[in-house]
Amino acid sequence: MHHRQILDMALRELPAAKAAYLSRVADNLSRDPSLDERSHLLYPVLAAAARGIEPVLEPAECARLVTVFLVRNADGVAHVLYSPAYLRDGARAMAPWAARLQADISIAIMDQLAHGQLVLDEPKVWRFGADSSRDATFPYGEPGGEDGEEP
Repeated sequence: MHHRQILDMALRELPAAKAAYLSRVADNLSRDPSLDERSHLLYPVLAAAARGIEPVLEPAECARLVTVFLVRNADGVAHVLYSPAYLRDGARAMAPWAARLQADISIAIMDQLAHGQLVLDEPKVWRFGADSSRDATFPYGEPGGEDGEEP
């Protein structure tokens, strides 16, 4: 089995936008020569962490973080990957490493937000209703007025 197939199987269970993002991250990782001898360690961890990685950073930046993580933790990941526990239940065995990778990426996101290097666009939520007396300030007011209580 090609090692990338481990990740591709995990991406099938994700929403299309997140799967496309992680596929771009994996494409960046496949071009990184420092991972040539560690790619077999990379994809099981990335597959295990995929559900918890938010598509906020640029794919190249996320790939860089994954590379740093893998270089720093290659021995521990290899120990789990070649253990009987991984053969019995790969997702459960790899879960601690997946959580650490997710944490590293989350820390990078929070640091960039704190330093103003990253701005998230919050989606607007429009509420429509048939009762015009419910919210007379629509679409500009908040439901319930200034005190935040629902009428």
